[in-house]
Amino acid sequence: MLVWLSVCGGLAIPAATVEAQRALAATPVETRLPAPMLTLRPQAGLEELAEQVAAVLELRTGQRVVVGDAPPRGLLEAVPTGHVAFAHRDGSVLLVLGAVGGRSLDTSVQMSGDAVDASARAVALALAALRDEATALVRTPEPSAVSEDERVPLSASLRRGRGSAPRDDDEPGAAVVGPSFMGSVEPLVYVRLYGGASSASDSIMTGLGTGLGLCVEGYCLVVTGDLPANNGSTESLDVRYRYPTFTSGFYARPVGFGDVTPGASLAFFTRLGHFEEDMGLADSGLDTDLGARATGEVAWEVLPSLDLMTEIGLDFTIDRHQLSSGYTLRNRGDRWSPWAQTAIRYRP
Repeated sequence: MLVWLSVCGGLAIPAATVEAQRALAATPVETRLPAPMLTLRPQAGLEELAEQVAAVLELRTGQRVVVGDAPPRGLLEAVPTGHVAFAHRDGSVLLVLGAVGGRSLDTSVQMSGDAVDASARAVALALAALRDEATALVRTPEPSAVSEDERVPLSASLRRGRGSAPRDDDEPGAAVVGPSFMGSVEPLVYVRLYGGASSASDSIMTGLGTGLGLCVEGYCLVVTGDLPANNGSTESLDVRYRYPTFTSGFYARPVGFGDVTPGASLAFFTRLGHFEEDMGLADSGLDTDLGARATGEVAWEVLPSLDLMTEIGLDFTIDRHQLSSGYTLRNRGDRWSPWAQTAIRYRP
């Protein structure tokens, strides 16, 4: 009997072992890394700094920090909760941390020349403080429930994200603390050097241009001015590149693809010139005309705030001077004037 039990036990143990191995093999085993404490989103040129900052933060906190893609172009506040946008700002680095409730916290850190290590440490300390403020903000009661004396001031500016609705990753019911609509309005200022030609041009024409406007989420109201440096020939009457021109209208560049941003505009324009003299008449002074312009562009940001652009456009002259001689009617320029140009644009 003892011998029989021993034999049966010896056979049962291997069978149980095989069955356990089969069950283990059939069970999916997932290896998951812990969620990162922060995700750093650097603009072009700040990738090395972001990698250094991630290493410093991981060393100090023992938590995982990752470096992701570039932040939304022109909309840094749209980064999700726990993501940090890195951007250039006049010799400093602007840090924008996405917080709960569609909010964001931001601060800036002065760069230490070419010392990436020193700058990385300074940015890491600023980020740690910014994250502490975001954590404290979650625990802070809504402003309506807190007296003026009890409110905790923030060293970083706090504002609502530019989108009107909370982001999907925000906590439901989170308090929204933000300024008015005017907090999302940004100025647009630029100067540019351009060269191009129209359907009436005899050669490449050059000039200087400038623009000034106000933008919300990449949609702008802009006034511009172009001053041609080459008047061309009187015979061709190149109205697009011959006269100083001023425009007022709508300009949009809401999305970007890395360093490349498309744009479009619709505007009214007015030209200034001695039109009658150009047509062989007695010059009676400065004349103006009115027209409409539609443009499309692609801009490549080769350096921070410096764009290399390609533009195409179509001008429609609403009123234009005419010269009548007997049965002959001569117009100053074409009613429709297609044109194309390249430009270097600087946005301070």
